[in-house]
Amino acid sequence: MEHYQINSFANSKVPSYVPIYDRLYSDIMNGVYENGSKLPGEAVLAEKYDVSRNTVRQALTVLVEDGLVAKVQGKGTFVTYDGNRAEEPQGLYNPMIACCRSAVDKIDIYYNFGPATEIGQRKLGLRPSEIVLAGNNVYYTGGKPVGHSFMQIPVKFIDGLNVDLNMEEDVKDLLNRQIFQMSERVQMAIKLVCAEDYITAYLKVPRETPLIFIEEIFYDKEKNAIARCKFYFLPDEYDIVFKENGM
Repeated sequence: MEHYQINSFANSKVPSYVPIYDRLYSDIMNGVYENGSKLPGEAVLAEKYDVSRNTVRQALTVLVEDGLVAKVQGKGTFVTYDGNRAEEPQGLYNPMIACCRSAVDKIDIYYNFGPATEIGQRKLGLRPSEIVLAGNNVYYTGGKPVGHSFMQIPVKFIDGLNVDLNMEEDVKDLLNRQIFQMSERVQMAIKLVCAEDYITAYLKVPRETPLIFIEEIFYDKEKNAIARCKFYFLPDEYDIVFKENGM
């Protein structure tokens, strides 16, 4: 079997599954794994890339969330990527706040700067060298975490704003208000997923807890992709409503 050495990220802020995700994503985009084909099993991929099965499982989970593969119980993981699939634009608002059944009274943020993943580069139209603000937001009601979002915003679209990236409150406002106001339209995908380890750490729920997952790509009036946002909702805490901007 051919093996691939994946650079260690033990001392990096980049999660260990990201290089595996990027390699599988590249193989899917390049037709190594065609639409409808079955991916090798977790054990085979773990041996191929010299990582743990849990790392492979996390990479596959993100591929599922991104709509590139689907897991079929008892049969395996199959490629579902269709390059001709179109996503319809929907309303522009922050669903983590607007759709919560109880008032969101606290938001914790964790953010850093670095290159986007390959799929982030593709969806945002970025070169590999371009830097994004990557922000994780955890939303609370009454001290309980009810939702999580992950956002990537190219720094080049932040430079002209009155935002001090060294100030947490400025970054929080950018991630939860300004980016929505800057957007003219959005592409959206929605599905039901199960919580994996990196989400359970934020939401404090058991692994495999059902979650509503929404991915949105925001565009400005010049049709530039200015942000990629991934939202994870606890279904019992949210009423998801789609509405047009300004309604």
